[in-house]
Parts: sequence; structure tokens; C-alpha cells
Amino acid sequence: MILYFEMEGITMENKLLVVYFTWSGTSKIIAERIKNELNADIFQIEAVKKYPNKYITCVAQAGMEKLKKERPQLKRELENISEYKKIVLVFPNWWGTLPMPVFSFLEKYDFKEKIILPICMHGGGGLTNTVKDLKKVCTDANILDGTAIKKQDVDSEETKKILEKLVNELK
Repeated sequence: MILYFEMEGITMENKLLVVYFTWSGTSKIIAERIKNELNADIFQIEAVKKYPNKYITCVAQAGMEKLKKERPQLKRELENISEYKKIVLVFPNWWGTLPMPVFSFLEKYDFKEKIILPICMHGGGGLTNTVKDLKKVCTDANILDGTAIKKQDVDSEETKKILEKLVNELK
């Protein structure tokens, strides 16, 4: 027997969540576009301790967190991860991997049988180890191929086409 709930045409089988972490704002732009296209819920990962506004200082702090394998405390929690089957995870590439607050978020929840689409914002490094590290943390999830978007290309036609393709695949 298969049971599911339906609200306004959205079933538990296709309820989608967009989760993002941003420092410069580009991840938020992409996350909100996907949210709007798919009528999805959205959640922002935010560390309690704010990152510095200066790029070089932020990079140094992020590098130290990575070296120490820190897991920064988050401002808020997501209460209902079990409601979602599909999750779009938008994040910047920090030192070749996920930002430490993203690890804090991922290690807090059970992603068993969830479908996760990673979208990595970057300044030139591409995906590097982001998807590999995501798979290490979310071992029971179905991690889709990662998509890399250069932060300077957020508003480009190419990025619009990439997002359109991803949105159609998630429907």
C-alpha cells in the first residue's frame, strides 16, 4: 500500500526544498530562482558567527575552519526535513569543498532516500571535491551530478539555460 498526502497539487513524493548558504549573495540569487520556478520551499543555512565582509579575511577564516574541521553553530534549524523528497543544495566552493556551515547542516539531518542536486557557485575552481565530500556525509542519499556555476556568470544566458534544464529535470 502506498500512502501520500496532497496539498494544492503537491504530494510528499515531489515536495522540493531549496537549501542554500551564501556569503557574497550569488548562491541566494540562484536558490531563489529555482524556488520560484518550482514553487519550492527555501531554507538559508546561516552560521551564528558572521563571516567577515572583506573577501581575503573571509577566505582566511574559512581556511582555518577547514583545517580545524570546525562545524560552526547554525542560527536556526529546519524542523521538517522528512517532508521533502528532493533537495537542491546551493553553496559556494570554499577551499575546494563545502563551506563548514554546510557540513554542520548536513550532519544534523537524515538524508536517507532523499534526492540531492548540488549546485556549486565558484570563482574558477568548479566543483573540485564538493560532490565527493557531499557523498561522504550523505551516504544514504541519491546525490545527482553536481552543477558548477561561475559567480560572475549568475546573470548570463548560459546560466539561465542551465537552470531551465535543471528545473525541468526536477519537475
